[in-house]
Amino acid sequence: MGGFLVLFGGITTLISVFTFLFGILRLIFISDDKKKSLKIILYSVIAFVIGFGTCSANFSLNGMH
Repeated sequence: MGGFLVLFGGITTLISVFTFLFGILRLIFISDDKKKSLKIILYSVIAFVIGFGTCSANFSLNGMH
């Protein structure tokens, strides 16, 4: 179960980084709808924190710690 959670957290973290970059680019180039761009950035930061926390809490070095 721990391996699945590490994989899920890692994928969530990776997707949130791409979403954050998309939100930044949208904020810069599409100036009509800044509220939606800021929501995308905020949600991607929240997803990053959740994904990173899940990944790091369940990560194991196979008896090295």
